[in-house]
Amino acid sequence: MTGFKRAAAVVLLVATSVGSWAAQSAEPSHWEKVKAFTHEQKKEAVAEGKKLIAATDKKITELGKQAKSSTGDVKAGHEKNMAELKAKKKEAQVHLEKLEKASSKAWDATKEGFSNAYKELQQASK
Repeated sequence: MTGFKRAAAVVLLVATSVGSWAAQSAEPSHWEKVKAFTHEQKKEAVAEGKKLIAATDKKITELGKQAKSSTGDVKAGHEKNMAELKAKKKEAQVHLEKLEKASSKAWDATKEGFSNAYKELQQASK
């Protein structure tokens, strides 16, 4: 392979890798998806919200299992995280129920309320 062909192959490889990375990073987060829904897409927004809540339930269950097999400060930490997640989940659930009932006039404000509650929930689950 000549120097030119090798350089062209490297450029192509780098361009492909960068394009693949950009496509992955361009994928919107769940939170961004919910914020983008219009009132006409209410069913889809609520379904996405329910998926987010279900994911939190799995995280809480996982922390519960870890707490049962832990002791001392580690157990206390898991229990504290579970309590925080449960509280944030409850708040997000209330906002999701409002979203499900929202009229077109109240849609943007209601959607913003759920989006913010979910964002806080997501941050708490990290």
